[in-house]
Amino acid sequence: MEFKADGDMSLYKYWEKHRISIAKDRHWAIQEGDQYSFETCTTLRQYDDYIKKVAGYLDMSISEITPANILLAVSKVAKECKYQEATVKTIISSLRDVFSYAATCGHAYNILPKSYAGDKPTNLTTLMMQRILAPAAANAEPKELSDSCPRALTIGQQGRLALYAAEHVLEDGRFSGILISLYTGMRPAECRGLRWNDFRSFPDHPDRHYLKVDEILNDKLEYSRQLKTKNALRCIPVHIEIEGALQKREKFVQQNMGENTDIGELPIVCFENEFKDPCRGPDYSNFAFKLLKEFGVSSEQLGFFLLDEPDNFTPSDSHPPMRILRRNFATVLQACTDLSLEEKEYIFGHRISGKDGAKKRIEYSRNMDRLWRIAQKLDKAPFCKKLYELHFPQIIVGDGIVTQEGRGQGMIRIPWEAAVRGQKLHLHFEGGPNTSVSISTPNAVRPFGGLPVEVKMADAPISWGDPLSPINAEAIHWEAAKKVRYLKKNGK
Repeated sequence: MEFKADGDMSLYKYWEKHRISIAKDRHWAIQEGDQYSFETCTTLRQYDDYIKKVAGYLDMSISEITPANILLAVSKVAKECKYQEATVKTIISSLRDVFSYAATCGHAYNILPKSYAGDKPTNLTTLMMQRILAPAAANAEPKELSDSCPRALTIGQQGRLALYAAEHVLEDGRFSGILISLYTGMRPAECRGLRWNDFRSFPDHPDRHYLKVDEILNDKLEYSRQLKTKNALRCIPVHIEIEGALQKREKFVQQNMGENTDIGELPIVCFENEFKDPCRGPDYSNFAFKLLKEFGVSSEQLGFFLLDEPDNFTPSDSHPPMRILRRNFATVLQACTDLSLEEKEYIFGHRISGKDGAKKRIEYSRNMDRLWRIAQKLDKAPFCKKLYELHFPQIIVGDGIVTQEGRGQGMIRIPWEAAVRGQKLHLHFEGGPNTSVSISTPNAVRPFGGLPVEVKMADAPISWGDPLSPINAEAIHWEAAKKVRYLKKNGK
């Protein structure tokens, strides 16, 4: 289903053309002989007045309107006309009917999904009502949502979603998209625009990959090099946790298309297993929406992302599941990695600070050594315990000296022969003034008479070139990730 010319109409023009069809679809009034007339249908006339007023504050096509736009427009109409709660609710209901119909026809996104718990309206409606009516009474601008509303996924939600998508990656191309969105923070149009040619190996590390972002897939299913900004042109390392899942998916596509078939131009994020068919924005976003709900993301969280997005987001960007995944990745970058500010700006597709920002962006994209260092830093951020522990950094010790730098977490493997001989393990750690070390054994050591361990701590040398040394939070977040249960999708 493609977006047609009707999607380029303004809200009111679209309403004028389709209002009779919408009335029939919604069964507002059954006239004699099933004939609808604007003059004789009270609901039509009432909705026409409301939609005309709201549309006066929406100077854009219906396919470009976001929930944030709707919130602002309805707030202005309610304030201007001094509407009461019941009327505002009716206005929102009328707009929901329009966008539901438009989504069914492939003209626009359903940005106001209808959901009821019994006879109670969806939490989104409640949030919109709170933010429209309260400021109208106080003669102020729409208020912000509660600070207690989560701005990202919990560690449990994140881990369960990642594991489920990785385990089902062969069933539907959209699972690949979920993993990429979760682990790279790509904008939806960027993610859907990826082809297998963009899944590239590091020259010096052929078993590891990065994703080249230089194209988007628009709502008309057309590939375009017109990215959102020039800063969006970038390469993003594939996190170690999803490396295996994406490689498995690529091999699966190759086998099904034939070993002699070039799959380079095929979309990574295809619809189901239609390998040649790129995924439409609504199909991808609705797929993500369903998964997030199954893994315990509340209506309040979704409502926050629906109503608090910037005005310059496209419809694909503004769909709440995509905003949640992108914002969650930003949270991980900030809290769980020691990436520098410019490295974060590069990966996220933002302008790199400083007068040489444009030059540095080019260097990051062309210098594979720089990109590999970013990959190593990203690998230290655990998203999912069960996926992360598969790639735990391992140190195999014997009779010699083994060193491991720049890690907050590691696994030391002692050969059976060394344990039998009763050798002593000497550990030397360097860290900051408040560094603590925890050592535990996953397996019992009593059959070998225990394990003598000698530990020495030393302060790491301070680089006075930097005002603050980076903090490696890998171990902290690993401890939090270990508490996650993976029993059910709903998190119960």
